[in-house]
This record gives sequence, C-alpha cells and structure tokens, in this order.
Amino acid sequence: MRFLQNNLTLHFDSLLSSDAGFYQCEIYLQTSETRVYSLGFLLSFDPWNVTISGPDVVFPGRLSQFTCLSSCTLNVECTIRWQFRGGFPIGTYLSVNANHLKWIPSNPGTFQNFTCIAENNAAGRSAEDTKTVEVTGIPVSGSEALQLSGLSLLVFSFTQLLPAFKF
Repeated sequence: MRFLQNNLTLHFDSLLSSDAGFYQCEIYLQTSETRVYSLGFLLSFDPWNVTISGPDVVFPGRLSQFTCLSSCTLNVECTIRWQFRGGFPIGTYLSVNANHLKWIPSNPGTFQNFTCIAENNAAGRSAEDTKTVEVTGIPVSGSEALQLSGLSLLVFSFTQLLPAFKF
C-alpha cells in the first residue's frame, strides 16, 4: 500500500484480506486548522448474497411487491438496480425505488423476469439474482370487479330466499 499524487491517492499494489477495513481521509486546512473528513470507503472481501423476496405467482389487477435483499450495505458498498430481461413488465402500475419494486400486472398467462443487481462499479464487484413470476388468473378491471361483487350479492340473496319456498 502506498500514497500517490502528493499523498492524495491511496494505492494498493496487491490487495490482501488483511487490507479489509474502513478507510477515511482526514485533511487539515492550514488557514483555519479545520479538519475535513471524507465519507470513507469500506474495503470488504466477503461475497455478496442477493435474493429477491416476493410472490412467485401474481394476479392481474393486484399490487405485488418485491424486495431485493443483499448482504452489501446499500449506498456504501453497493447500489441496487433492476433489469427486466425478457421484456418490460406489462401492467397498469410499476414503481421502482432503490431495492423495492411494486407492480400491478395486467396480462394473465404470462411470465415476468425480475433481475436485481447489486454493484460497486469503482470496485468492479457485482452480484445478482433473477426471479421468474407467473401472472395467472383472469384480468379484472374496476368495473368488472364491481359487477362481480353485485352478482355475488344477488346469488347470495337468492340462496337465502330458497329455503322459504316449498317445492
């Protein structure tokens, strides 16, 4: 390990597991004797585990949530991004916020691949997981759901009246 560029860069010729740790730069400003600290850098050799939590089967018109779980520390050791290999998710709603994905699918009988990638470009490290989700059932719009609930109420009411009739 050595310093380069007038002690502005820390350089490792060959990384060893003993080099793992948290590195932080501390600078003294001569004019005001003020200390300035960098955010730091965590050097780790542990492999990253990435998994996606969420259902394997989803239904049209229903919100489904997926979370990318990683052993790396988000926004310190790694950042998370989602990829849609095999096509962009078809549905009425899609929201991606860091390691969380929310989706309302619309096409039954299809499959969707969600790939979560944890990466640190500066360190050249990455890990990923892919989850295949099946969209099953029949599409139900808001008006269809209202009609179905009205039909269910009518059938229920009719079955309640049947015992009063003698055949």
